[in-house]
Amino acid sequence: MEIRQIYYVLEIAKQKSFSGAAKALFITQPAISQQVSSLENELQIKLFQRDTHKVILTKEGERFCEYGKKVLEAVDNLTEAFGQGRSDQKMILNIGVFPFYRIAGLARALTFFFSTNPNVLGSMKVVENYKAFEKLKNEVLDFAIIKAIPETIPGYISYDILQEENLCAVMSSKNEYAVKEYIDIQDLGKLPLLTGERNSHLYDYMKNLYESNGLNFNVAFFNTNEAELMLEMMASGTGILLATQSIAEKISGKNAKACVIIPRQKLCTVLAYKKECKLKGLQIAFRNHILHYYQTLQSEEEENLVMQVEGSAADFTEKTDFK
Repeated sequence: MEIRQIYYVLEIAKQKSFSGAAKALFITQPAISQQVSSLENELQIKLFQRDTHKVILTKEGERFCEYGKKVLEAVDNLTEAFGQGRSDQKMILNIGVFPFYRIAGLARALTFFFSTNPNVLGSMKVVENYKAFEKLKNEVLDFAIIKAIPETIPGYISYDILQEENLCAVMSSKNEYAVKEYIDIQDLGKLPLLTGERNSHLYDYMKNLYESNGLNFNVAFFNTNEAELMLEMMASGTGILLATQSIAEKISGKNAKACVIIPRQKLCTVLAYKKECKLKGLQIAFRNHILHYYQTLQSEEEENLVMQVEGSAADFTEKTDFK
């Protein structure tokens, strides 16, 4: 049994709805249903009776909630004794995130943090870098998770590098370059580009990349936050997108292909916050959570790479006759 499962059961009982509880706890309904089912299997009881209109507690569920409230009260007393707020004293955490954060899998990390820290109210919005820096400086945001070159980050911002990746060109599978694994940077100037709005960091970054390599900066469309629209335009052949490799690979499929740009261009995912602001309590917990998430992500990628290499080596050895 986990503490978060107790929170889930109590919130479902309060909302009389799995969907209502999921919304209140910043978690998906399938995830909360899975946790409750797991708990019911562990305890060998049924906590809820479900019908088409509402969810109500069973007798065992009522007994569970009675003891669960006492457990959470003890947890509240423990955390309060060590400088944390109680669960009924909500702390607001304002976070900015980069476009395509959902495709990158970041939503999973954020929802897990908020669902397991019910005394934190999360406010999250998509921001481009210039606005993120301004909002961090003015303390409108507590954190921003953005794509950036570290050398371009203002001095008043502290940051942790979460991930460094290759930059890719993502294009319609019908594009003539889509048959390649790599695309020479000189070829980018031959293709129309989908980029950020003028005066945005994304626009300036791409413009500098093109101009510094003597390329034609042929912009087909300006947009920063409308991820779905940009993907539709890319798939239809209106233009190409530039994206980090983890995002590019997830976009790739039947209608899209990602090509690594050579010479390789590196771009980082960073967790940014105001340098003058001393992190405390749940802010430290959030930073540690995001750092751990990306460290785990990197470890999984390295393990997958090792497995791929070992598998390829085994296939090669099996198919090759050294006699």
